[in-house]
Amino acid sequence: MTDQYDLKELLKKRLFDSISAQIDLIGYVPDDIAKLVKNFTFETEVVGQSPDDVEFARRKDADPSLAESSCDKDSLASQINNYYDQAFYSRDGIMGILLGGTEYRNIGYWDETTTTQNSASERLQDALLDFIPEKSGRILDVACGMGASTRRLLNHYPAENVWAINISEKQLESVRKNAPGCNAQVMNAVDMKFDDNFFDNILCIEAAFHFETRRKFLEDAYRILKPGGRLVLSDTLFTSRERLVQHAVFPSPENHIETVDEYRELLSEVGFSNIIINDVSREVWGAHFLHTVNKIHEEFYNGNLNIVQLTEILWTYYHLNSITGLCLFVSAQK
Repeated sequence: MTDQYDLKELLKKRLFDSISAQIDLIGYVPDDIAKLVKNFTFETEVVGQSPDDVEFARRKDADPSLAESSCDKDSLASQINNYYDQAFYSRDGIMGILLGGTEYRNIGYWDETTTTQNSASERLQDALLDFIPEKSGRILDVACGMGASTRRLLNHYPAENVWAINISEKQLESVRKNAPGCNAQVMNAVDMKFDDNFFDNILCIEAAFHFETRRKFLEDAYRILKPGGRLVLSDTLFTSRERLVQHAVFPSPENHIETVDEYRELLSEVGFSNIIINDVSREVWGAHFLHTVNKIHEEFYNGNLNIVQLTEILWTYYHLNSITGLCLFVSAQK
């Protein structure tokens, strides 16, 4: 039988491994960890990578075609599928603990009156739909998740006028239950199989940072929108291009956008007009982060989380906070 000393050593190893893994992720980009530990200086070598890896990342930055070829679209879709199919339906992981009471999986849009994740998620979707003055004709829900957003569209549109696409058949099974009668299809957002000028409006909630690339999605969205139609989306930018190399569920650095001006320029280049971009970082990620950290501590205080779960979830969220840049609401018209 394992004695208490061995159990304690196993627990220490798990905690140390978890913390070390998160520190390695933060340390992947020197500027990020320098902001956290301002009294230290760092060498230019990227922590946690071999010189060959660093050189390859630099070559990809210099040569977009290399970045494109390094990320197979089908492989990326598979990675995203595996990650979110597990995360969305798990009752034991972070999403299960924090979002178990809702089938929304977005960060939410918060103010002082917002008390639950579900109401924040509904409020985010409603804020995006406010950009659409006339809710008529066909609407497409891109990367629809488990269908909570698709179901809410039925408050404004008949089911036969609502389309929903996702790369996950498992999630689409939930969509069909949540929004019966809608048109739910497996489809990649950067390769949409719809006719030109098919939709009156398009909705996309917190997904464009996964696309290979935003430009391809925006070009396809522009093509399938009717003249005068609107694309409305919420999106999150990351602190550096290297973040998109670091995580398997993100595309190549070519998808990185740094500023609101860069986002506006991209939309304009594609052909969109009447562009509105609102920085809602404080109301979206900032408020969600504080709500989540408070909820995690409350769950721990009430005995629903143990110290290992508390440590791992907090490290994950603090890591996410360190790499999250701007959160944006975007509206653009064809």
